[in-house]
Amino acid sequence: MNYLLKLHDAFQKLVEKIFFRGATSAWSRRLAFMIENVFLMVVVFSLLLNTLLYNWTGSLYPPGSGMRLDVLFGGLDNYIPFVPEMAVFYVYIFYSSVIITMVFFAFVEPEKGYALSWTLVICNTVAILVYLVFPVSTEAYRAALLAHPRQDFWARVMYGVYASDTSFNCFPSLHAAVTSAAAYFWYRYAQARKNPLTVAVAVVAIVIAVGVVLSTLFVRQHYIADEIVGAALALTAGMLCVEGLWPKKDAKPGRTAVP
Repeated sequence: MNYLLKLHDAFQKLVEKIFFRGATSAWSRRLAFMIENVFLMVVVFSLLLNTLLYNWTGSLYPPGSGMRLDVLFGGLDNYIPFVPEMAVFYVYIFYSSVIITMVFFAFVEPEKGYALSWTLVICNTVAILVYLVFPVSTEAYRAALLAHPRQDFWARVMYGVYASDTSFNCFPSLHAAVTSAAAYFWYRYAQARKNPLTVAVAVVAIVIAVGVVLSTLFVRQHYIADEIVGAALALTAGMLCVEGLWPKKDAKPGRTAVP
């Protein structure tokens, strides 16, 4: 992670030159992290990786041609019922909680947010590379559900998701990766700033992560293997970024972090 720290130092000097007449201060450091976080979270993660490249990789293969991973757990995936009400977690709670997490760590705790920003970028980059060479699809589940469509509100919500989201780009699950990364950072934040509020937020974030992971299965968007690998990817990337980029004053003794 040293090269990321050097990249930040170079950018901070640029910010100080433009906004602070070359003077170093707590505010110049904070502003540099904020700008970097917005660029990494919004431009790189949200727009480039999670929109443009995600949609591109999802269009590379014809419908019905992707691999199925339901055989990995003895067909257990095929026994999971369609519960469209889980769209509450899959759509509404997922996006709102992720946005809140990114805003908090981008602006309130921008130094820690730098580690989260790179965690999200790393997770999405790895996922895109896998999507290119390992197309996994849940098209079979969609076809079966749409052959006998339900008319209730939540079912229509999920049919709308099917219409707008490719059936590919399943393995690893980005829903699992992003929500697991958010939960992990709230957990680490509660360790660094331990009080009843931060602990409560961390617990809520973990509950949300579990709910989102389960929702991807019950709305028939993913296989079990997608969720396991997505969560493992996020936790691995998160731990590496916290080890290398987390502020030293909040790091555990003996571990490398931002000086």
